[in-house]
Amino acid sequence: MSKNLVDYKGIKVKKELYPLIKHIEDVDKYREELGRLSSSWDIFALLGQLGDINIDIGKTKENFLNLTTTLLNHLSDETVKKTTQEMHFKAQVAIDIVIRNLFERTADIGFLATDDDIREFILHFVSKYDKESNLLKDQIRKRFLEYVKKYSVYYDIVLADTKGKILARLDDNIKVETIDSNLVSKILNTSEEYVETYNSHNFLPQYKKSLVYSYKVTRTNDFNSESLGVLCLCFKFNDEMQGIFSNLADKKNKETLALLDEDGYVIASSDENCISLNSKQEIVLDEDYKIVSFAGRDFIAKTCLTNGYQGFKGLKWYGHIMIPLEYAFLSEESNATKEVDEHIIEAMMENEQHFSRELKEVFNKSKNIQDNLSRVIWNGNVAQSKINSSNRDFSKSLLSEIGVTGSKANSSLNNLNRTIINSILKDSEFLSSLAIDIMDRNLYERANDCRWWALTTYFRTAFDDNDSLIHKEEEISSILKYINDLYTVYTNLLVFDKHGKIVAVSNEKEKHLVGKVLSNSWVEKTLNLKDTQKYCVSDFEKTTLYDNESTYIYCSAIRSFQDENIINGGIAVVFDSKPQFQAMLQESLPSDNSSVFALFTDRDKNVISSTNESITVDSKIDIEDRFFQLKNGEKISEIIEIDNKYYALGVRCSKGYREYKSASDDYINDVFCLVFIYIGKKCLNGLSKIKRKKFINSNILKKSFDKNSVELATFNLGKKFLAVHAKNVIESIGTDKLEKSIEMDKKNPFKGMVLHKDRLISILDIRSFINEEIKDEDLKTIILLEYDKDNKEHCIGILVSSLESISVVEDKAIQQIQSHFLGAGTLVESIVEIDDLDEPQVAMILDIKKIDDNLTQRDKTN
Repeated sequence: MSKNLVDYKGIKVKKELYPLIKHIEDVDKYREELGRLSSSWDIFALLGQLGDINIDIGKTKENFLNLTTTLLNHLSDETVKKTTQEMHFKAQVAIDIVIRNLFERTADIGFLATDDDIREFILHFVSKYDKESNLLKDQIRKRFLEYVKKYSVYYDIVLADTKGKILARLDDNIKVETIDSNLVSKILNTSEEYVETYNSHNFLPQYKKSLVYSYKVTRTNDFNSESLGVLCLCFKFNDEMQGIFSNLADKKNKETLALLDEDGYVIASSDENCISLNSKQEIVLDEDYKIVSFAGRDFIAKTCLTNGYQGFKGLKWYGHIMIPLEYAFLSEESNATKEVDEHIIEAMMENEQHFSRELKEVFNKSKNIQDNLSRVIWNGNVAQSKINSSNRDFSKSLLSEIGVTGSKANSSLNNLNRTIINSILKDSEFLSSLAIDIMDRNLYERANDCRWWALTTYFRTAFDDNDSLIHKEEEISSILKYINDLYTVYTNLLVFDKHGKIVAVSNEKEKHLVGKVLSNSWVEKTLNLKDTQKYCVSDFEKTTLYDNESTYIYCSAIRSFQDENIINGGIAVVFDSKPQFQAMLQESLPSDNSSVFALFTDRDKNVISSTNESITVDSKIDIEDRFFQLKNGEKISEIIEIDNKYYALGVRCSKGYREYKSASDDYINDVFCLVFIYIGKKCLNGLSKIKRKKFINSNILKKSFDKNSVELATFNLGKKFLAVHAKNVIESIGTDKLEKSIEMDKKNPFKGMVLHKDRLISILDIRSFINEEIKDEDLKTIILLEYDKDNKEHCIGILVSSLESISVVEDKAIQQIQSHFLGAGTLVESIVEIDDLDEPQVAMILDIKKIDDNLTQRDKTN
């Protein structure tokens, strides 16, 4: 035994797999199935001696046992690899989605801290005992409320002076009067553009720990400007994490996703009953996975650092996943009943990304074993047809049962193929759901931004005096530029008056737009929005505002500072859709995604974004309508065929995020994410279209042999179902026994000789008489035939594709024919229906003498 192998219930397995293999359901299932089959061979060996079937059962058992060992090791490797890759992906996605979200928060605090209303409030606030100050406080709290209505990821906003004294906050029920001096000092003295803290905050006593984004409020935007106070945005951390976890965690295998802090303590958990908050976990960064113990239970664990987003990596947090070992490798029971077309399985087996070279070798070995066993059983039945023994029926029954056992071994392997295909479908569905969730989250921010920026006091007061607007272009543009520098997902921000005329832009390269009148439909919609919570979005269409490419433009109304019911203009933000949507799709796909591509589309199949260079934005994707009839949040996965290639297609329809695209939102724009995972190329060889038959047919004992019947040996040549009289069959052998001739003419039917029991037999290729294309590699078996037992020269061999059964038919059922052409030859003497198969088929019975006369003798005369 190899030093790297250990015994596991009679199977030699790799040492590193030993702690895991007993938990891998599919492996244990196949081990038990194949183990039972191994026991069957011992019984057959004993019975074979009674029936005199002349089959070396011991060799067959050894072949299947070796195959079982190889298969289970490879299956274990592949299962562990797939599970741990999924764990890595989920842990990575969990932390990266958080970081992507928190990146937006750093921009929020940076901009809100420069809000003129907040500056004015601090400058004019005297004390809570001053009547005027309390009016100002009510106004600033109203402004905070407007902000949180739009950016609903926050639950509180706290404003304090430079001493830490709280001047105003959104949640006025909390009576804490100061912010901790250490935090205030950190905020006032930072050289960064924000301060991010996750710990216990004294001004948020209801939480043991909270995530807060803070920054100093200065008199002006100048770097060295005097500090007036500090502003804190309090983020709904737990709420956000549960939303992320719910989309990622698989409840079936009881996995738990978590965020760990720098020291490995749990700060968020998808299942606190399993992995509790503040518990310390082992950080598993350098290994693919590790078995860890926690709370008296063994888990398989993986930890990931964030990839960051636009250079932002946040606090040193980790994405972490743990799965109880006994649930880590469950079989895909929910998909086990899904039937998979044989052609799809063939295609998948040719793709090493899904079906490793090693696993394919196992299947090739299995096929060789089964081909040999099939040939042996076929020959055994031929031999039984030539003897008149009391054991004849028993022997044929035993041969049938051996065949059925071989079929079961083959069936176990085919079930594995279906499991792989269904796993790929599950992956496509998961990835499409992930990408559409990231898109909804991102566009939620765009709806927030345009609505909040429309409430900028300077814009509102400036637009109240339409006549002087032209003189305020520079100041408005500088504000827009400052915003755009913080929020880099836009190529331009522009404001327009109530006539649609552009007043100012953020992008200096687009300054030529100032003064132009917009005629887009979204301008009129913007100027008719009902309240400050409303916004509108352009269709995804080409626009000169985005270099004549397609994008979304988010808009909101600029309302009079004197009367909110009066709309004086609007703000339009041009989303940089091309790189942003590309990034969303790419980040949702595995890093090694050469066999995967993804699309965003609308309900009319128009492409919004694509990771496939051959599918361009604004083109239409030509697949069935039903994939675009899903309701919000619904998903589907199926195998589809495109250009003779099979793909697993996962589709998910957007459902929105928080209040964005929810029932309370007027905006309706259903976006679909389609993830295509390449399975393999469709085999265009005609032979592959044959439905795979059972290893050996179990129905061959339906009819008993008597004096009014004959036995026919049946086989396939390409798609043609042929037969010869069993009494004329010597036996079938493998093509490895063929001594090939030196080919002068490829059309010559003579292909070489076989030495069989001192007889030199010519081997013929009768493909030219079959009206279909059959490749050389599809001729896998030789049938040796004779039609005159007393004349050894009257023997030939023919190349065939596969063996079928030895069937009993009544003499009267055989229909003689005078001439029947296969191509240009006359090789068939009669036809008969073989009805002891799963599906009755008409077999053409070959005339061996005609084959010999027309081909062998013709060859001799040439």
